[in-house]
Amino acid sequence: MNILYFVRHGQTAWNDIGRFQGSTDVPLNLLGIEQAEKAALALKDIHFDAIYSSPLNRAQVTAQTIARPHHLTVQVEPRIAEINFGQWEGMTFEEIERKWPGRIKELYIHPDTVDIPGSETFADAESRTMGFLNELISANDNKTFLIVSHGAAIRTMICGLLQIPLDRAWLFSQGNANITRIEALKDGRNIVRTLNSTAHL
Repeated sequence: MNILYFVRHGQTAWNDIGRFQGSTDVPLNLLGIEQAEKAALALKDIHFDAIYSSPLNRAQVTAQTIARPHHLTVQVEPRIAEINFGQWEGMTFEEIERKWPGRIKELYIHPDTVDIPGSETFADAESRTMGFLNELISANDNKTFLIVSHGAAIRTMICGLLQIPLDRAWLFSQGNANITRIEALKDGRNIVRTLNSTAHL
């Protein structure tokens, strides 16, 4: 068995105003930095064998903040970057609704089939994120890992680990700097022990 901790990055200015980020590299705001520090405090007594981060700055800064008391170097992993939301990146929900009426609702009901111009599909994102996780799990045993990533990307990993269809990806929350803990068993039975915990914030 391996233990996987997932932490979503802290808040950014775009999170605060409801603007789609995706692959756009938006830094943490002051609250986001504070959230990362609180997540670090909550996880300081956990022994991590390795810490992995998305390449995007908001994730790397969150990961580095958590890694500091563990004296670990954060390993940057491109496969756990956020989904590229194409033409929606930089737009607010209201702007998207005006240009593509009904498409936001479709994203939350059918993320597996929604058509976002220029976007990576959720299936393609799950393929890359789970490619990383499957390699990590199969190559290790009795290890504990921290994975710092993004809201949609973490949802694809949770769906993949629990064999949940992607059209259920928005049925659970992933708040900024939340902590999720999953036990990954060698036989593929994976158990959620903590989901979207924000008590430390």
